[in-house]
Amino acid sequence: MHTKKIWLVSLVLGLMVAGFVYFTMFSKNEAITPASTTVNQGQDEEAERKKLEEEKKAEKEAALDREFINPIVDVSTGKRAISLKVNLESGLSGYIAPNSMVDVIAYESMRDDATKKEYRSAVLVLENVKVLTSGKSSDSKETVLNYETVTLEVTPEEGVVLSLASLDKDGFYLMIRNPEDSETGKQGIKQTREIIKEGAEE
Repeated sequence: MHTKKIWLVSLVLGLMVAGFVYFTMFSKNEAITPASTTVNQGQDEEAERKKLEEEKKAEKEAALDREFINPIVDVSTGKRAISLKVNLESGLSGYIAPNSMVDVIAYESMRDDATKKEYRSAVLVLENVKVLTSGKSSDSKETVLNYETVTLEVTPEEGVVLSLASLDKDGFYLMIRNPEDSETGKQGIKQTREIIKEGAEE
């Protein structure tokens, strides 16, 4: 009889302990699940944020990476690119091409108020300058032959000279050079002549 009671008591205690352990573990799982869910949500939000940042960065790079229909030669290290406005005659009638070598002449008209005479002068401002491109970046192969601008490769100092000349002078003429002719030393040569108008009184 005592043995039977002992077994019953043991069984009851065992069930109580098992129930306690079960409910304890179940409660822990309930407590842990929301935390793990929060962590996963945070990771998903971080991944989504990084994805959006990468997409914005790619869009920005794509906007900067324009496709030039009329390409330009790469600018050499230490050099700069500057564009000059030309017309059909001063731009060598469309014969200037990338990598051509040219001399640059600036010309202007002047008037002597004392004598009321008009003069035109021309000065050689740069020698043996490389052409990077002619026309605009958006020009087609056909349009580029009727270019109105020529982009030259210059040193920073030469760029300053040209920028001032573009303000002070009336325009520019370009003289194309033989690719094998690299001789310089004539920069600064200037010629001035009086403009004789037809029908002017002697």
